[in-house]
Amino acid sequence: MDRPTDDGLENGSLSVLVVDDDDLQRQFLARLLGRAGIGPLFWATNGRAALEAFREGQAIDVVVCDLLMPEMDGIEFLKQVSDEGFTPSIVISSGADEDTQRQMEVVARTHGLHVLGFIPKPVSVDALLTVLARHGGAEDTDHADGADTPETADVAVETESDPATRRTP
Repeated sequence: MDRPTDDGLENGSLSVLVVDDDDLQRQFLARLLGRAGIGPLFWATNGRAALEAFREGQAIDVVVCDLLMPEMDGIEFLKQVSDEGFTPSIVISSGADEDTQRQMEVVARTHGLHVLGFIPKPVSVDALLTVLARHGGAEDTDHADGADTPETADVAVETESDPATRRTP
């Protein structure tokens, strides 16, 4: 996993929000992205918490988003992000069936969001970096930071009662 970043991704040049209710998946993605030198990385456990990160003014270039989550799923999150005028690039990461994946991509595109691609779970480092490298060219690109070089500040949306969105600890 220790490798230089691919295809023009520059260290620290791409902020990524990972939205997934699975703790292990978020930690795994943080490690992959951190070792690739991508960051800063933010995370949220559901679409509602992720939307709050945007509302609080976090600069987010790319969202790596799961489909099936509690409180607000990936599809509703993408609709809300667009409806509120935010325009991150989107990477869909899910174990969902192909029809559901296509539905999420159609929703994102219909709402004017740029979909960089789909990454099936379990995520591979090569697939992730390939999709992220699409950001910034003719297509948008993703970007994230990892647990290897963590930032200690919590995202502004985190409260004592709602730790669902955080900057990597």
